[in-house]
Amino acid sequence: MHRLNRPAQVSLVHLSRILIRPFEGELAMSGRRKLILFDQTQNERGRLDSTYQDLGKLLKDNDFDVEPYTEFMLLAKNLDSADVLVFGCPNSSKLRPAEIDVLKRFVQKGGGLMLLSLSGGDRGLMNNMSQVSKSFGISFDNTAVRDDRSNAGLPTMPIISNITPHPSTVDVIDILVPSACTLTVTDKAIAIASTSETGEPPNKPVIAVAESGKGRVLCAGSYEIFRRGGGMKHSGNQNFALNAFRWLSGEITVAKPSKVADSQKETPDKKEESKKKKDPPVSDEFEKTMKRLVNAVFDLQKDLEKITSQMDSVDKNIEQLRDQFQDFAEKTQKQLGVMIPASQFKTEEESKFSEVESDIKSLRKEAKSVAQLRDHIEERYSSGAMTKESYDEQAKKLDARLENLEKKLAAKEQELADLSS
Repeated sequence: MHRLNRPAQVSLVHLSRILIRPFEGELAMSGRRKLILFDQTQNERGRLDSTYQDLGKLLKDNDFDVEPYTEFMLLAKNLDSADVLVFGCPNSSKLRPAEIDVLKRFVQKGGGLMLLSLSGGDRGLMNNMSQVSKSFGISFDNTAVRDDRSNAGLPTMPIISNITPHPSTVDVIDILVPSACTLTVTDKAIAIASTSETGEPPNKPVIAVAESGKGRVLCAGSYEIFRRGGGMKHSGNQNFALNAFRWLSGEITVAKPSKVADSQKETPDKKEESKKKKDPPVSDEFEKTMKRLVNAVFDLQKDLEKITSQMDSVDKNIEQLRDQFQDFAEKTQKQLGVMIPASQFKTEEESKFSEVESDIKSLRKEAKSVAQLRDHIEERYSSGAMTKESYDEQAKKLDARLENLEKKLAAKEQELADLSS
């Protein structure tokens, strides 16, 4: 009987060839990036496995971890690792008073909370989101927004262009807000998107934000702004989604100068002059791909560590079976005189020696691949094909990974030396 093989280490050079092409498929990204939990305990319409599938992919591709929250009921200890918690339109379900208190404390301690509704608000959906949001100066109205002039084909699919400057609205010209209710906003909060003068009802907030304690809250009158095949088809909604989650998670605090506003201020002569002065263009797609590649390195390693842990458990079971079979072989040999070659099994020491040797080989191979990827990024930066900001971010991650691998390798080599002595 042989020990099960360890999971093979994937060549990062091969992985880079895959990821340099336009990114397809989903990688299970689970490094220590900002964690966004999507509540699934309140019968939400916005779900990661269906309506919010595109949103989940967008967030993963931009350095967020996303996971469903399924632990009923809401407990503070279950939110310790979360940076943002999302309620994507609870349907015929209400939070308990104790759960509402948990959410308030979550925000006060620095958490980000996103509450999304639909036309009809709490009354139409038979939920109690306003019981949470009113503590932050926002409540959901029993209304249905329409706009006969500015819409995406139907009056109930208004395109909102009445946008207030805010970190979450940087480079957002307009937002598609289908089937929305309006919001009532007090001086504790700020309306960042409102209906037009021709909308019904006119000049009413549909998206609002607030800060409380160390945390932040964003409320929207429609969960469909992020729905697959709905709002997420609109480029403004995609920009808003990234900005909103970055703001809620504390990644951004002050709005960066808007590219849209800057381009509008430039005269034709200035545009031509700035075009000549620009450094060699950096491909946005390439930068995103390199970022995904570096993140994939960490995600893949974490997944391999999980598999390795599971394999260790299997190994222990096999070891127990081996010992039991050897005992059986010895007893059978004594009682019946039948020879059963138990020596075909490796001893525990022999198995451990082989395992450590295999680990060392894998660690050396991975370290070599990470070093090659590090050299590749260095070349891209030196040639002007990568911005300094992107280079610093990726290089820091890879250097940390190399240092960690070298420590693991040194420990394994010492362990092998101890086994040999």
